[in-house]
Amino acid sequence: MARRPRVFAPGLLYHVIARGNQRQRTFCTGRDYAAYLERVARYRKSYGVKVYAYCLMPNHVHLLLETSHVPLSRFMQGLQQSYTQYFNRVHHKVGHLFQGRYKAIICEKEEYLLELVRYIHLNPVRSKLVRRAEEYRYSGHRVYLVGKETEVMEPGLVLKLVGGPKGYRRFVLDGLGEGHKEEYYEVEDQRFLGREEFAEKVREEKVREEVEEEGEGVRRRSLGSVVEKLARRLKITPEALRGPERTWRVSRVRGLVAYVLTRRIGFSVKEVAAYLGRDQTSISTLLIRFSQRMEREREVKEECERISKIV
Repeated sequence: MARRPRVFAPGLLYHVIARGNQRQRTFCTGRDYAAYLERVARYRKSYGVKVYAYCLMPNHVHLLLETSHVPLSRFMQGLQQSYTQYFNRVHHKVGHLFQGRYKAIICEKEEYLLELVRYIHLNPVRSKLVRRAEEYRYSGHRVYLVGKETEVMEPGLVLKLVGGPKGYRRFVLDGLGEGHKEEYYEVEDQRFLGREEFAEKVREEKVREEVEEEGEGVRRRSLGSVVEKLARRLKITPEALRGPERTWRVSRVRGLVAYVLTRRIGFSVKEVAAYLGRDQTSISTLLIRFSQRMEREREVKEECERISKIV
């Protein structure tokens, strides 16, 4: 059965829930939580995403995000895949870390922004991990209490609506007695949290639906056109990228192109491997090495950011 397509339009508010595969832990150490938040900050900046709330639980993640002109799927794919690579490398694991497809609920901002910020940040209290929300280190709650923007989150809008850090503290305390709210998950059409009029308006104004199950021929032609565009910018031919040459320059550009195709646009390793005439193991190794170079070398990271903006 084909997956239900995701609706995309600039400025939508999403409540994203990503769970560990088979309920396994997605964070084992303090370093893991920090690594995930570093990636949230990186991709937030790259794609112009606003983060209003986050809570990293031991085996799942809650994010409250507002998109810009870039679809949510690009942000999430880059974030989840980059973190999975880190986690598997550090903990000597292989395979998927997160369970299938993350859940992304489009929320009516005027009605639910404040409620969801409070609900997400009280998650550790409801789960009895801590007695008070400020005791939990891996959520955005403390950012609101301090009242200053961080690399991960912008508290300004919410603080303006509730009357500053003191007003925010009171607002959260007022919600302490609330339990799990199933209505935040069992939503209209499995995608919308809001009034019927809101859902209809989004459907009418959507830019497109992100169909993740496309025909093989369509995907292949699309991939080829993206490679041609990247190749022109990088002053190399698609034939060179697909050829046997393994000089330093060609290998470096091939790694950059493979990274942009998989991590930033969303093509699968299988698709990229088939196009470049390599096996999947070779492309996976290429991606790991390129990711490591990005973490070590600022120039490589900056070049990747520049190139990603043209596609």
